[in-house]
Amino acid sequence: MGRTFGAVAVGIVVVALLVPTATGAGFGALDQQSVDPDVVVMTADVAADGNADWAVAYRVRLADDNETAAFEDLQADIRANSSAYTDRFAGRMERTARAAENATGREMAIENVTVSTRTETLGQTYGVVTYRFTWTNFAAASGGRLEIGDSLSGLFLDGETSLTVRWPSAYQAERVTPSPDERTNTSVTWRGQQEFGADEPRVVVTSGSAASDDGGSSTLLVGGALALLALVAAAYAVRRYGLSRDDEPADRSEPTKSTDTTADAASPPPDDADGGADAEAPPPDLLSNEEQVVQLLEANGGRLKQQQVASELDWTDAKTSQVISGLRDDEAVETFRIGRENVVTLPDTDLTGGNGDAADSDDEEST
Repeated sequence: MGRTFGAVAVGIVVVALLVPTATGAGFGALDQQSVDPDVVVMTADVAADGNADWAVAYRVRLADDNETAAFEDLQADIRANSSAYTDRFAGRMERTARAAENATGREMAIENVTVSTRTETLGQTYGVVTYRFTWTNFAAASGGRLEIGDSLSGLFLDGETSLTVRWPSAYQAERVTPSPDERTNTSVTWRGQQEFGADEPRVVVTSGSAASDDGGSSTLLVGGALALLALVAAAYAVRRYGLSRDDEPADRSEPTKSTDTTADAASPPPDDADGGADAEAPPPDLLSNEEQVVQLLEANGGRLKQQQVASELDWTDAKTSQVISGLRDDEAVETFRIGRENVVTLPDTDLTGGNGDAADSDDEEST
């Protein structure tokens, strides 16, 4: 028999919610009136003011027609009466926020709760229910410094759950405890099973404005970094757009060593000699993971197999899947299957050709 969803699962199938614990806020187990989700992905995007936009995605594997039909029934229930789901979710989250408020002394609120559903295929087909909401004052923000995690002290992650915390790109991590399972310049991820201590998890990040003022040395370091960035930007602009003599300033402190402008004009710019695409693109290390995927797709006609993305960027399958999943959530890419292959495309890409794949294959499944 397939798993039962339906109206009786209002706020249950997708309810591995935050609930108060003795040490702060923790994640409670899924209500046993229904089946547990196979994967729970929690993501908190923390802003400079300490507010956090949360997404909690519950993925249930759809292994047969019965489970697929049951999830479709759940989708229909949510679309017909989404408030029944969001109200219950919001109620439990508000109790969590009250517990965190008492523990931290910051006034908090849960706002803008929404719920959505979709199916996705990444090797296997999953039904996904995602709650999104804003948690105000989730982190302590002061003077360009964010202290994240005191609202989740004592958190427990079961074996199917992961927690990702992200922060603004202008901030740099000073301290992360405990050691995360995955880390980037703007995020950390912990995966269960894991029980955090009374003072965990903790992420402390600071922006440039929070750096200590140690006199002229720090000023020189900042000025030097800005000058280096300016040089990089100027070099990139010259490589991409070229610089004609008409663009040069009229007054010069020293005369040029050569007046043979004909020879100069006839000589092609060295950096553009190969005419390659690399001259048109910024250096990869200046791009985020998401930007690297989009740039790679653009360079390949808007469409690539997911395995090719992993190979081209030298990423693990897990990292590739996570980045593409986030892009799909933001509607920056779309995915579908051809046979056993997952294919990633930019929105509005012509799927009638390109990359040697038959987009109208009988095996294709749109997600």
